[in-house]
Amino acid sequence: MDKVVINFFENNNLKLKNKTLVIAVSTGIDSMTLLYTFLKLKKDYNLRLEVAHVNHMVRKESREEEAFLSNYCLENNLGFHVMHLDSSNEENFQSYAREKRYQFFFDIVSKVNADYLVLAHHAVDNVETIMMRILRGSGLQGYAGIKEVIKNNNFYIIRPFINVLKTEIKNYAKQENIKFFEDSSNQSTVYTRNRIRKELIPIIFKEEENAHLKFKEFSDTLFAASIIVDEKVKEIIQSFEIGENYVQFKANYFLNLTTYLQEEVLFRVLKKYELSKKNILEIIKIISSKKKNLKVHFLDQLTIVKEYDDVKIFFYNLETPEVYIIIDEVKPYFLNDTIEIIVSKMDSNFIPSGDELWYNSNMLPVVIRSRRTGNKILLESGYKKVKDLLIDLKIGILDREKILIMEKDKEILAVIGIRKSVKLKQIENNDILIRVRSNNNG
Repeated sequence: MDKVVINFFENNNLKLKNKTLVIAVSTGIDSMTLLYTFLKLKKDYNLRLEVAHVNHMVRKESREEEAFLSNYCLENNLGFHVMHLDSSNEENFQSYAREKRYQFFFDIVSKVNADYLVLAHHAVDNVETIMMRILRGSGLQGYAGIKEVIKNNNFYIIRPFINVLKTEIKNYAKQENIKFFEDSSNQSTVYTRNRIRKELIPIIFKEEENAHLKFKEFSDTLFAASIIVDEKVKEIIQSFEIGENYVQFKANYFLNLTTYLQEEVLFRVLKKYELSKKNILEIIKIISSKKKNLKVHFLDQLTIVKEYDDVKIFFYNLETPEVYIIIDEVKPYFLNDTIEIIVSKMDSNFIPSGDELWYNSNMLPVVIRSRRTGNKILLESGYKKVKDLLIDLKIGILDREKILIMEKDKEILAVIGIRKSVKLKQIENNDILIRVRSNNNG
């Protein structure tokens, strides 16, 4: 395997001598063989090797594996870094674990100023990945499978075994008497990848013993094509507003793209969620809806909001908290750090602004609350649904959810900041000011 690794670096025009490498090691046969191989090259190439291990805390063998790897690194003068993963509150554990695992690896790379993050994926892993993505649907880069080299800011992510068969790794591990642990969860057919590995892959290799080379050609072709497509996709995404927790763009601009580009753009923007093609098509359907205002919670991970021509995808479940406050005396009121209501005595010459209301203290209490379905307010022209009033004013769905109502004895006196009712205007001897401030920006 020494030659395999050396050739990998040469073929990809990468330097190995005097470099610092972070090697991700699970204690399985692939990663232990990878670590062993680099350990053999350590002296000749003056390598600094740092081992990163994630203990998923799921199997009873996990602590034994961690202890073994810790001692192995100590005996061989290797840096050892471990992360314990808390899975107790995560429904989609595999996706959660992958995100946390890579963040941990990147943190270690940064900490030790490494040149390479080394992963143990092999040729059959690539076949499995391509098959999985074909079955569930993906974008161009997803169909291409696993890249052997990725430039990531100041370091490279590399997979030196990506063209090596699993049988070759097993034979080498046996020949060199490499100790490793078998992950019992790999035997389960609960996960799609394991079913593909145990049931579909053997059939493929029975039909074509060099199937991994055919898949490699397929992968290389798609990666080459993706370079061309990538430039156009990047150009499109640059026109989007991308925040820490959301992405925003114009619906009309997006829907004028070809269907293929629509899919590719969403696959890139939402890459961390590992959505299927079916998921992406569902999102496109939401964006192309004839409804001018809508809000959709998607897969308990995203919130898709369309307000006229504006589309905003939040990277979390966006909920507007319900508000219900009884105002019964002259004092400040606060709700969950988002709503502040100041009730104070004011000079009668003061002219209130839109979210400030004159009122008669003798007519307390009043209620300030969230808007509800079917609410109506009495205007000069008669009763009007609050929803219709907001639609007429072209107020988007997110701002609608934040709008508050003031009512007395179940009669709406004001849509705060929007319109006062006839009944509020008829109240005399006003001596207090009700000022509403909302910090809920969604």
